Amino acid sequence: MMTICINANSQTSLNQIVLFQKDSVNVPEFQIAQVGLLADYFKAHPKEMFFIGGFTSENTPPERVDSICEQRAQAVRKMLMEKFGVDCTYIIAIGVGVSRKSPEPEFNEKVEFFKK
Repeated sequence: MMTICINANSQTSLNQIVLFQKDSVNVPEFQIAQVGLLADYFKAHPKEMFFIGGFTSENTPPERVDSICEQRAQAVRKMLMEKFGVDCTYIIAIGVGVSRKSPEPEFNEKVEFFKK
């Protein structure tokens, strides 16, 4: 298993998220257009390194956090490639962990995008 550390000081958030339903790893229908907008951005920057970071809320059972986070990030990466034709050579999907950015747990069920 490969470990990747994201140093917040060396990464730039794209300030874009894709929300997920609680305990789901499938990109919801209402978020597909958001993934499409991100696909356009990635196509315009094909040689830049990006990270897709998967998160869950603190309400997720601890034994499921790593799996859900990783699967969410991978689901978005797969959609970028298969539905929108993005070359994901420089896009790495990783599970990050529990997010507490929002006081509303449903807004912590997400993936975020970072530029190296």
